[in-house]
Amino acid sequence: MIRNGWVLLIAAAATVLGWRALDSRIEAADVRGPLHGVTYAPWGKDQDPIAAKESGVFSFLRTAFTDAPPDTVKPRKEQIEHDFSLFAGKTDYVRTYRTSDGGEVMPEIAARHGLKLVPGAWIYSASEAKQQFGREAGEVNAEETRALIRMANQNPNIERVLVGNENILRWDGQKDLREPNAVSPAQLIREIRNVKRNVKVPVSTAEPWHVWLHYPELAREVDYLAVHVLPYWDEKSDETPLEYLKSRIGQLKQAYPNKNIIVTEVGWPSNGAPRRSPGSGVVKIASPAEQAKNIRDMVAWLKAQNVDYFVVEAVDQPWKSYDLEGKAGGYWGLWDADRRAKFDWTGPIHGFPQWWVGAAWSLALALPLMMVFLWRWPDLRRPGQLGFCALLALSTSALVYGGLVAAGTYMVVSEMIGWAVLAFFLAMSLAMALAQALEMAETIWRRRWTREATPAAEMIARQPADRVWPKVSLHLAICNEPPAMVIETLDSLAALDYPDYEVIVIDNNTKDPAVWRPVQDYCAQLGERFRFFHFDEMKGFKAGALNYVLSQTAPDARMIGVIDSDYVVRSDWLKALVPHFDDEKIAYVQAPQDHRDWKGDRFKEMLNWEYAGFFDIGMCLRNEYDAIIQHGTMTLVRRDRMEEMGGWATWCITEDTELGLRLMEKGYGAMYSRERFGHGLTPDHFAGYKKQRFRWAYGAMQIMKAHAGKMLSNTTRLTFWQKYHFVAGWVPWFADALNLVFTWAGLAWLVAVVVPPLFGLKPVGLPPAEFILPTIGIFVFKLLYAFGLYFDRVRCTFRQSLGASLAGLALTYTVGRAVIYGLMTSRLPFMRTPKMDERATLGMALGMARGEAVLTVLLWLGAIVLWLDPGAINPEARLWSVFMVVQSLPYAAAVYVSMVNALEQMRHARAVFEATPPTRVSSGPAMQPAQ
Repeated sequence: MIRNGWVLLIAAAATVLGWRALDSRIEAADVRGPLHGVTYAPWGKDQDPIAAKESGVFSFLRTAFTDAPPDTVKPRKEQIEHDFSLFAGKTDYVRTYRTSDGGEVMPEIAARHGLKLVPGAWIYSASEAKQQFGREAGEVNAEETRALIRMANQNPNIERVLVGNENILRWDGQKDLREPNAVSPAQLIREIRNVKRNVKVPVSTAEPWHVWLHYPELAREVDYLAVHVLPYWDEKSDETPLEYLKSRIGQLKQAYPNKNIIVTEVGWPSNGAPRRSPGSGVVKIASPAEQAKNIRDMVAWLKAQNVDYFVVEAVDQPWKSYDLEGKAGGYWGLWDADRRAKFDWTGPIHGFPQWWVGAAWSLALALPLMMVFLWRWPDLRRPGQLGFCALLALSTSALVYGGLVAAGTYMVVSEMIGWAVLAFFLAMSLAMALAQALEMAETIWRRRWTREATPAAEMIARQPADRVWPKVSLHLAICNEPPAMVIETLDSLAALDYPDYEVIVIDNNTKDPAVWRPVQDYCAQLGERFRFFHFDEMKGFKAGALNYVLSQTAPDARMIGVIDSDYVVRSDWLKALVPHFDDEKIAYVQAPQDHRDWKGDRFKEMLNWEYAGFFDIGMCLRNEYDAIIQHGTMTLVRRDRMEEMGGWATWCITEDTELGLRLMEKGYGAMYSRERFGHGLTPDHFAGYKKQRFRWAYGAMQIMKAHAGKMLSNTTRLTFWQKYHFVAGWVPWFADALNLVFTWAGLAWLVAVVVPPLFGLKPVGLPPAEFILPTIGIFVFKLLYAFGLYFDRVRCTFRQSLGASLAGLALTYTVGRAVIYGLMTSRLPFMRTPKMDERATLGMALGMARGEAVLTVLLWLGAIVLWLDPGAINPEARLWSVFMVVQSLPYAAAVYVSMVNALEQMRHARAVFEATPPTRVSSGPAMQPAQ
């Protein structure tokens, strides 16, 4: 551990420097003295005024997932008192929006704290009044304006008032409708005139700068221009916020040289979706640092120009994120919702001041894991140690960064649940990636292999001439297999160079005698060493058949061998592997699966090398921990151990793997030889390939459910690393299931983003980028993981390794479905993998991957919609669009592989047709035409 201390130091230093790089020093104008004014809403962190005023179903829908029932959401006098005391000395004026939101107490409280008030009356449209109060708009607006008049006439600390807020902005968006749901200019002007007649202070209405330019008739009715200048919302502009402010004030002064201009809203949010200008590509970032810089720059300029202003807003209002303006709406405050100041008005601004908190938490999580890793694997080569420690630091940093973002985000209960679920899945995904990273480090940067099997030639040469070779009984279970294929396997078994063995063939559930009788006859020709059994119906499928054969095994046979019906074995197979049983602890010996029919066929080539990856990488590493998986072909098992276990499990469709696990639970060991002693046939169709992998994944779930208790307890003799490797072997399949769930959830989320605006409803926000980026990073890592291991361990070209990766990726949908089915059900019928099957067509190819094709099209359409939707042109939307394309790759790979399969089948069929000589037609009398 000490000699690897420098690895720990480098990883820790890199972690700290990485976090430190997130921070930056930003210069901004200093602002000294009190502000002219701030806008203010009197709501607490847990309050929602819209919910408080709505009735019936609207209230229920809006508050279904909030923290407080609507009848308790009222302005709190003590909250206003506290807030005004907070503002005292920091601002001169406070602007409000509604007289009903605590307006009856605000003038008195403001005067007590030396503050002046600029109150506003909210002018409701007909639907707003009906929805929030269940009353007519005229009645509600009359109450608002009467209260405003009363406040202005009774309180000397009120020097001006406002009638309405952005009413004409809303009218502009709806004026082309037959029945616009907004207050028209004529209606607003009537309300303004009414107030002006009854007060002695200047009166105006608050609107964005462009409304004043487009409605000069409105400007003529007011005593001053109350202008909103909010650069963040204007996606058409590529100016800096300060340039934007200067330009708009300049335009207003030119249009109305004799009007007093007061900027009643100027500001910038500290959180929210980035906004991108479609023309220039300029991105407007909502962050604490950007808020501090932009507000300070804009306020300093306004003060220098002697323009009165109100910074929007005093205190964050989280409810606006859900009800009005999207995520950014809740983060415009100079103080957060807990009433803590967000930034200083002088001095440099730090881009990410809490970087040291992130670094500390990341190291607190990563260092213990790094220390355990370096203690357990002290002899790995340095690149492996540094690489794995770096991935540990990146993983913990991703989790911590997400946690810091969450801590700075206002959330209702439903969002908390959503973030918690996303965080859980991210942690699971990172854990899965780290398990693969550990496999990669152990495999590529291992100094030596301690349990590697002795090569066949050397093992055979070591055996004494007088060695007694134990009898081996070879079992071959077949079902509807082509007789020619089985006979080829029997010929290879007959040629084995081994003194004492028998071969028992059992055909079960094959109904057509023309299929099984040729095999029976051929076994008879091969002599008494070969025996054949046939059953029209055998319960328990392959496991049941093998259990029957076990009962018919020669009494003196000590080893049981199992091979598949399509395998051609090497003659030295038994002599090379049987000596491993000299170690009494060894219960079974496993050789790899391999294939012989793939050359000249791109589809089968992809499958061959995909299979090879597991046997050259995963099985070799598992063998180091005596944790290999037993496979149903090319396996040898001690007969007495098998009988002790009660034979093969008929309840499990992967009975071979289940038996191997049971043997290990009893404390028995296993040995794996990487050398190829047999070669079988690859599936002819993509459908057969999928069916085989579905069976393997479903069987793994059966095994997991049956043995989970033993895995989690100490009731067996399984070692920690045996448990780890079995679980780690299942984890990637769970990842495929999660990917399938994520795919459908992502599509549903996309619908919730895109569809509601079509009906005038508020869309759901995009998933947090803090979760999307690590997910894309994990996918990139998995590609590097696959290519790195193939380059180091598998004897194939880069093109072949790429094909293998595509073939493995193409099974994501199939494995995901198998895992979900396996978790939800207990039994499925045994599915044989067809070999030497009929040829595929292009139509069949699409059918073999129809589920994957549908998901690919849906994800691509979703990505295009997000990328092109002008309402979603921001980096988060583009990022999610990229994420959906990445998410589609496994399904697109399935379509591609199935098409390659079909094209290869068609090519082979054409070649056979062209090579077949034409049939000669004998000469004879010509046919006479019909009369």
